Amino acid sequence: MSVVIANPYHARRSATRGLLLAMAVAIGAFASGCATPSLYNWGRYEESLQASYVTHTEASSWSDLEATITSAQQTGRRIPPGVCAEYGFLLYKRGQRERAIEYFQREAQLFPESKPLMDRLAAKVREQASAEAQPPAGGGKLQ
Repeated sequence: MSVVIANPYHARRSATRGLLLAMAVAIGAFASGCATPSLYNWGRYEESLQASYVTHTEASSWSDLEATITSAQQTGRRIPPGVCAEYGFLLYKRGQRERAIEYFQREAQLFPESKPLMDRLAAKVREQASAEAQPPAGGGKLQ
């Protein structure tokens, strides 16, 4: 009968390799789990806000918001919160009241927490439109 004596150095080295391999796999799995895709397609939303509120270039803001909405629709991801409201406000500033109301309603539908504010904005736009449509008091005759 022969006796085989295991070398303790090799056993420790093998265990260390196994532990390192297990740690590498765990770190890789954790890191890939953290890289979940975004729920929203943010597109050029940040640039549109910069154009609206910092550089005051409405045309750039307009095109960036349109690009963000189109990109989200094409990729199948959600439009980010605030995009439809911002776009509606730009429509309002351009005199396109009915389309502005549509986008305020769309924002409220996508993000129910914004519904009270979006409803108030739509109501204000409607009030303003009806006030402008009514003739001035007195029938417009000079007295």
